[in-house]
Amino acid sequence: MKHILESLAILAVSSALTIAGETKSDTSEKSAKWTNLLVGDDINQLWQPTSNRAGKRTKEIGARWSLKDGVMTLKKDGEGRGGSIETKETFFDFELKFEFNIHENCNSGIKYRQANSTGFEYQIIDDVNYRDNSVSHRTAELYELKEEESPRKLNPAGEWNSGRIVAKGNTLEHWLNGQKVLTIEIGSEDWKKRFEDSKYFKSEILDFGTHTGGIHIQDHSDTEITFKNMMIRKL
Repeated sequence: MKHILESLAILAVSSALTIAGETKSDTSEKSAKWTNLLVGDDINQLWQPTSNRAGKRTKEIGARWSLKDGVMTLKKDGEGRGGSIETKETFFDFELKFEFNIHENCNSGIKYRQANSTGFEYQIIDDVNYRDNSVSHRTAELYELKEEESPRKLNPAGEWNSGRIVAKGNTLEHWLNGQKVLTIEIGSEDWKKRFEDSKYFKSEILDFGTHTGGIHIQDHSDTEITFKNMMIRKL
């Protein structure tokens, strides 16, 4: 599996060179416009069902999802299905900020640079009660790859938290309630070691985290979660 790490390192360097070659005006964070991902009351305007690992996508977003007055909710119980969803627009370098309220004993997450539901994940979970709350599987951590670098300021399930993701070139940052939780450099020695220990490497997912993809919100079928003030801009 050594070829996987070598290929990912090449992709990381290539990405960095691409960023370096762009003009400052093109990459100016100050001039980047924010897009509201929860505008209006029609969830189908900006969102769609996520395709599975086989690349297949259902036609409609499940009825347990709703968007009303800028608040998007996935209900655990109720008629119809839920299912993971993603933005119709795709992103690679971006800044995403959002507020979330995960319900008790529930598990979700926001995936990015993903294809067919596989990519980096900002974990969102009930840290206290959910069965899978091991290191790197807790709220705001980079799922399966990196834990927090300092104690997190986390409000418990049932209360609002604010999150932020910054993905630019080879650098990923996760934030929680105004505090930077972690930074990781794709292609670094630390990255290579963490990736080699992950389930993604063991599954030989060669192109993991290299895609320009939709912002994906995960439904584990036992998920109840609410989002508001979800804004994104390309960097």
